[in-house]
Amino acid sequence: MLGTSLREAAAALRLGQVSATELCQKCLSFIKESSFLNAYITVTEEVALKQAAEADKRFSQGQPLGLLDGIPFAIKDNFSTCGIETTCASRMLKGYIPPYNATVVQKLFDQGAVLMGKTNLDEFAMGSGSTDSIFGPVKNPWSYSKAYREKRAVNHHDAKKESDWLITGGSSGGSAAAVSAGTCYVALGSDTGGSTRNPASHCGVVGLKPTYGLVSRHGLIPLVNSMDVPGILSRCVDDAATVLGVLAGHDPQDSTTIQDPFETFKLPEKISMKKLCIGIPKEYHAPGLSTEIVTLWSKAADMFENAGAKVVEVSLPHTPYSIVCYHVLCTSEVASNMARFDGLEYGHRSDVDDSTEAMYAATRREGFNEVVRGRILSGNYFLLKQ
Repeated sequence: MLGTSLREAAAALRLGQVSATELCQKCLSFIKESSFLNAYITVTEEVALKQAAEADKRFSQGQPLGLLDGIPFAIKDNFSTCGIETTCASRMLKGYIPPYNATVVQKLFDQGAVLMGKTNLDEFAMGSGSTDSIFGPVKNPWSYSKAYREKRAVNHHDAKKESDWLITGGSSGGSAAAVSAGTCYVALGSDTGGSTRNPASHCGVVGLKPTYGLVSRHGLIPLVNSMDVPGILSRCVDDAATVLGVLAGHDPQDSTTIQDPFETFKLPEKISMKKLCIGIPKEYHAPGLSTEIVTLWSKAADMFENAGAKVVEVSLPHTPYSIVCYHVLCTSEVASNMARFDGLEYGHRSDVDDSTEAMYAATRREGFNEVVRGRILSGNYFLLKQ
């Protein structure tokens, strides 16, 4: 791939060092070479090549649409894409073709970005490993690095045949793996309780969950309406900031988005840490926390201190209740949101037709996996207890 960052690739496109079509073809070749990672559910090769050709035409006329013109990107398969299958990695939506684009997808298209494909995920974004997909698990690109294989005493050349691989984290594991493997410069995921940040940390890329309401959720098939946020995965912080500047802002189709005009920003080349205060919650040193994590945590704190930041211990006394609270809120909204998948309007429909109730039950039993069914049942239980 030409350059490691979005900005480097964008500069090369404007200087004519590479064409958008060449960049697109290179990414497509990386997708094919890394297909064993199972990062993509749908590769949109025809769409990508057409968009790249249109970008080249604009560049030849000196009229690029924006900084992202000609830049390859991928998107998690729970965002609606007009004319392109959107499955949420579930049998329930297999074959579903949305008639519209999610707002974030449309904003990237309006900038001239090139869609490489739809990425794999835990079914309906319910998971933290990207292993619960009807299309199979996503494998971490670092599983196949020479250094990791040598550490594990595994023949690097036989890596693709090995069953010994690392998870990507989830639920946006496909997007994280796609960026990490060099198949695109940026990818969108969704984040409810860590689904962008978790796989980013596993795959060695940057993961950003914007503030709720800063980026439109319109077209994002909901998990938890009150917590879902489109997330950004990139190779560097500057690229994440660039994409956020494109995506952020009010959307008339999402009443939860910010009302005030959003002013785009650019990160300074040098950031001073001297006025920064970093709090480390003492409750986060929970029983069972591995020594490796504690060491890395201390290393990060030392890096902040050495850079001039002030690192202090703080207390978040309600930490022990956070997971329980999240579980109740999450499953309750899941139960409500998943009610729309009944086999009537769209998606999978069971052949059972003894009665309407029997058809509903069979459709949902066949269409949802065990994880999704479990959250629906838990959520309905909590809602009944209110």
